[in-house]
Amino acid sequence: MNIFRKFISGFHRILGVLLCLLFFMWFASGIVMIYHSFPRASQEYKLQRQAALRAADLLPMDSLMSMFPDTASLQSASVEMRFDRPAISMRGKGVPPALYMDDFGPVEKFDEAVRLKTLQLWCSSPILKIDTLEKVDQWIPFGGYNKEMPIYKYYFADDESHQLYMSSKDGRVLQFTDKESRFWAWVGAIPHWVYFTSLRQHQTLWIEFVKWTAGIGCIMCLLGFVLAFIDWRKQKGKGFFHSPYQKRWYKWHFVSGVVFGLFAITFAFSGLMSLRDIPDWMKKAPKTEKRRGGGMFPSRMNSMLPLDAYKLDYRQVVAASDSVKSITWSSWNRYPYYTVRYSHSSVRIDASDTTQIKPFVLTEEMIRKDVARQLGDSVQWKMDLLTTEDQDYYGRKKERVPLPVYRIIVDDDMHTRMYYNPTTLRKRTVDDDGRTRRFLYSGLHSLNIKFLTDRPVLWNIVMYTLMLGGTFLSLTGIVVSVKWIIRKVKRSI
Repeated sequence: MNIFRKFISGFHRILGVLLCLLFFMWFASGIVMIYHSFPRASQEYKLQRQAALRAADLLPMDSLMSMFPDTASLQSASVEMRFDRPAISMRGKGVPPALYMDDFGPVEKFDEAVRLKTLQLWCSSPILKIDTLEKVDQWIPFGGYNKEMPIYKYYFADDESHQLYMSSKDGRVLQFTDKESRFWAWVGAIPHWVYFTSLRQHQTLWIEFVKWTAGIGCIMCLLGFVLAFIDWRKQKGKGFFHSPYQKRWYKWHFVSGVVFGLFAITFAFSGLMSLRDIPDWMKKAPKTEKRRGGGMFPSRMNSMLPLDAYKLDYRQVVAASDSVKSITWSSWNRYPYYTVRYSHSSVRIDASDTTQIKPFVLTEEMIRKDVARQLGDSVQWKMDLLTTEDQDYYGRKKERVPLPVYRIIVDDDMHTRMYYNPTTLRKRTVDDDGRTRRFLYSGLHSLNIKFLTDRPVLWNIVMYTLMLGGTFLSLTGIVVSVKWIIRKVKRSI
């Protein structure tokens, strides 16, 4: 037993020297991550500053439809103000490029004038400095941005010290930060997600680094637990929390490890699971279904817009409000509707009704048809209207899920549930594999467990206690590791 303990202790100490600082960084930054994430260029920020559409400036539906050749396959179309002129952009096969609606002229390509107008949409303060980036930096650390090079980085002379990143290809805004968001990112998202530029720009390397360090960290914590159990066996009735160590930091490391060691294991393991799928041996779905991406659920229906079904003139929708920032032609299983966006919200308007402007809402009949299309005749199922959250449909601490929703209970081996929100049109599918995946990641890592999310105060108490305990455990590990290294150096000298 002494040889075994010596081996466990030595292995745990070596791994601790290598990973204690990383674990301290993860736990301490995790506290910040509860409220602050990595900054991003918010579309809502742009919409707040974008001019509203005016119905008088927009073309009739017939004129819009004449732009599309018979061979065109339109998937979506969106109208918004491009600076001071209404423009329409389209997505699909054989559709024309973005056009101005006042003269059908093409939207100008990215040039100096477009660049300056775009900057004014995001920040009206004077430009202090401009950098031309040939490689990613801390606030755009993702390798995918390499194709946008060179990227223009603008520094603004305002109190918030805004910085904006713009693609040189098309003038698209890639990132927008201020000094407050950058500060919180440095103490939160960057250390927690290991978003250091030299590592994060290499996607595969970053994933492997996080997976291996989290996996090895699980072994380190598990060895510490085994070591604590061995030492507990030697206590001879002195109590589980009685430390066999006399030195202060070793004593605190032992006690905090006993109390928070299990959480440290689950925290590292759930971080590992955030970057990989659950093991095959934990899955219930047959391999034939997994290869088809869900088995019984076929691909989406034809996504082409049913242009002849849009009976409501979109100009009526715009005229009903003086704050419409954009309007988009959309459809749900060939049912037409408009997505209308304002500065802080969006609504969906039924485009098939010419008598009134009313929200587009999924009916029970529409959902039944969609479920029958997906499941076929061989699978039994039933539907009910859910007005309260259940064990599969619930939100996070700060985000409650919208209700009511239609719940589909499928009679299958995977205990599948489908949830259709009639107003947001969102669909959520949950099965046994999804439940396992959710528990192993968000359940263990963010305590996204219904019992806790239903009780925000309790969630905060538990989360802060565990995160502070993990931080203190890691801190004691750092001190113990430094003391061990100093002793080794002194002995070698």
